[in-house]
Amino acid sequence: MENTTTQAEGTRKKESLISKALKITIPLILGVVILWFLYRDTDFDKMWLTIKDANFGILALSLIFGPLGNTIRGIRWQLLMEPLGYKPSRSTLIYSVLGSYAVNIAIPRGGEVWRCAVVAKGENIPFTKVIGSMLLDRVADTCTVACVILLACCFNVEVFLSYIQENQALSASIEKLFASPWLIGSIMGIIVLLVLTFTVFKENKIVKKISGLLIGLWNDMKAIFKMKQKGLFLFYTFSIWASYFLYFYITFYAFDFTRHLGFTAGLIAFALSSLSMAIPTNGGMGVWHAAVVLSLGLYGVTKNSGEAFAFAVFAIQSLWIVVCGLFSMFALSLKDSKK
Repeated sequence: MENTTTQAEGTRKKESLISKALKITIPLILGVVILWFLYRDTDFDKMWLTIKDANFGILALSLIFGPLGNTIRGIRWQLLMEPLGYKPSRSTLIYSVLGSYAVNIAIPRGGEVWRCAVVAKGENIPFTKVIGSMLLDRVADTCTVACVILLACCFNVEVFLSYIQENQALSASIEKLFASPWLIGSIMGIIVLLVLTFTVFKENKIVKKISGLLIGLWNDMKAIFKMKQKGLFLFYTFSIWASYFLYFYITFYAFDFTRHLGFTAGLIAFALSSLSMAIPTNGGMGVWHAAVVLSLGLYGVTKNSGEAFAFAVFAIQSLWIVVCGLFSMFALSLKDSKK
């Protein structure tokens, strides 16, 4: 009996290790494959010459706004925690947010869990409460990205229409996708599956556990929605995304072929690159590059120039994220050691 229990535990540990390994390797492979398709015909010597001509002073200036946006995100997070009856240290929240982006480069989406665990442990707050506030943080981001995309589309209607008209294959593919019975069938199938799971199988232990967790999170979110400082929350949200936009848009002025494109081009490139981050690769690797190259192509930037821009900006900003993240992790460890 004891031997059977030991074997079962060993099997579970092995399955857990395999699951963790897959969570790390699959997004990494996906990112590498996308990068390979995007850069497989690139002349890297020519690309390096393009990058060398960039204004690195402007690129350095843009780096101010990334940590600024994440710092404001940490401050905003405190507003989300207060309606739940907790007021964690502002510095813990800021450091955990900065550190989470470095974790995301190593483990896609792992940073969200990591920052919640750091705050829960460091501030003695139940993990589910922290998760609830973080989810609302992400809901606010999703709504903001949707608004950015809508705004970008409004400013770029003519650009989109002319691009689609010039690329009939793309137009046909879009029409085929939305008319596809497979798409409609898949959506309906997912809805039916969810309804059956939470009605027919509602007494199942796993379903009960998930239902309880969702109900708890929903109650926390309702409490958060009643926050008194809604105006301040909206101001912080605008400030976060304004900082992120400047973090990206200022880099346009570092290259000869993008500095003339203007605000609307920057907005659509920012919108598409933000949307691409929904695909879980390491720090957006590959999908971010593809979105930026595509969006710059809409404004006449050549594929080679667009690839050089995406490669340089992503590399510099990713390195900066890691530096800021490691500093924040070190600051958190110092803070814990003083307790």
